[in-house]
Amino acid sequence: MVDPVPRAESTSVPTPVDDQTLRSLSHELIRLGRRRDTSDPSLVLDGSAYKILWLVVEDGPQTLRDLAQKLQLEQSTINRQVHAVIARGFAERSSEPGSAAMLVEATAAGEAAYRSDSQVRTDGLRRIVDTLGQDAAVLLAGGLAELNDAIDEAVAEKTARG
Repeated sequence: MVDPVPRAESTSVPTPVDDQTLRSLSHELIRLGRRRDTSDPSLVLDGSAYKILWLVVEDGPQTLRDLAQKLQLEQSTINRQVHAVIARGFAERSSEPGSAAMLVEATAAGEAAYRSDSQVRTDGLRRIVDTLGQDAAVLLAGGLAELNDAIDEAVAEKTARG
């Protein structure tokens, strides 16, 4: 999908995070989470359609189960969202050879909408992160990658415990 993000290499055990830092991080994640990419009128896709098409365009056809797992959504939610994407002509279902599972894949219109919206989003993000500069953007990308990896590990551990 994207090039790997440079990460700090550390062999030591991380220092526990203090309460003030945890509150600050929580506050900033809430601020970030409330942001929506709807301010540009040239965007075609809503957030859920964009995420579904991101996966099926960048990683290839996916089962509903794969989509639900990768987006950490309930099966009923992903069914509803995929149905809406299909109804708009951006995706279609096809059979997976040798399996009863159906695959979701982008149509030509879906891939075009994803690529167009991706460029709009990238241009908007560039205007913002250019104010930070390259070094800060690299640190931010690396930190977010580490955070996402830690979240993925915590979800996997929780799932394994049942």
